[in-house]
Amino acid sequence: MENIKIPDPSWGSDLANIILDLEKLRTKKLGGAVPSYIFFQLKDIFHILETLGSARIEGNNTTLAEYVEKIIENQDKKDESNDEIKNLNRAIEFIEENTDEATVFNRAFISQVHKILTKDLTPPPNGEGSLYPGDLRRHSVSIKSSGHIPPSPLVLQNYFDKFVEFINLPHKEQYQLLMVAVAHHRFEYIHPFDNGNGRMGRLLNYAFLIKLGFKVKNGRIINPSSVFYTNRDKYYNMLSRADSLSDNDILEWCEYFLLGLKNEIEKIDSLLDINYVKSKILLPTLKFVLERENITTQEFKILQYLINKEDLSMKAEELSFLGIDNSKEKSKIMGKLKDKNIIMPTTPNGRIYTLKFVNNYLLRGVMKVLEQNGFISDFLNKNK
Repeated sequence: MENIKIPDPSWGSDLANIILDLEKLRTKKLGGAVPSYIFFQLKDIFHILETLGSARIEGNNTTLAEYVEKIIENQDKKDESNDEIKNLNRAIEFIEENTDEATVFNRAFISQVHKILTKDLTPPPNGEGSLYPGDLRRHSVSIKSSGHIPPSPLVLQNYFDKFVEFINLPHKEQYQLLMVAVAHHRFEYIHPFDNGNGRMGRLLNYAFLIKLGFKVKNGRIINPSSVFYTNRDKYYNMLSRADSLSDNDILEWCEYFLLGLKNEIEKIDSLLDINYVKSKILLPTLKFVLERENITTQEFKILQYLINKEDLSMKAEELSFLGIDNSKEKSKIMGKLKDKNIIMPTTPNGRIYTLKFVNNYLLRGVMKVLEQNGFISDFLNKNK
């Protein structure tokens, strides 16, 4: 097998301009002053979208609305579809904890991600687990909706070794984003595992982007799978066309992949602006839950006051500004908000509180508002 190569785009082409735009985003100074206790809740929500989207591409039938209800109700019943999504989330956590700009994506790293991804799931053909978690497949496989036949087990090790070598090469800066696009196609082309190759390929995208400096640990949210689930048929069609391995088809795939990534990053970066988060996400969420009588008018006014503060936090004493002067009444009101799980301390055991919206009924409102603002694809809520 020949070494994997990156075709040269024409540097006056649309693809070249997309790469330049992505390079600007990669080095863009992140601002907007969204407090960390709000940012990381938003990041958790996009983890939900990333993991659910990747699972649904592979046929998982859980809708976003159903998954949100499971989170709110804290359901932990044995449910393979739910376990598949939880495994995807654990794999993302592993990637974030073990990836930086010096990471080497060796066989052990990739194997560990596959083990996490398939843990305790029923093996094929009836489930989304694996007969050989973390190990290369030992039999031939086919790919749905594709005429391409992945390499046989006899030569698979060589193909996989070439892939690992390719993703760890010190690519010049202008080729690094092209590497991510080419690597995603080539991983699916090789189909190294007996199951989970689609999910694995999309998880590796996430890892590659972290290594390239898209700083998800300190300020950026990325959701690369949304590039594919917005139009799943086009995703599969573009992958299949690239199976020819011709330079033109590979470059078309790269343009499709990187344009989607650019559009997604530009859109999500608006969530780094505190005024946008307040006016377009959190305040509309409060109105949504008030209309459904999940909170009282008094609670709405308190939470509205909190959100309108510069740092989205408040002390119980500040209820005086809302006409509540009695200390016992203040403690009672804040206690009730804590019991409802819709405020939390900004620091462990602190006396300053912020809005909590990742695992309570406010999450319904946040998801609805994100959908209205174009952050959530209809694909996540379609019944199949």
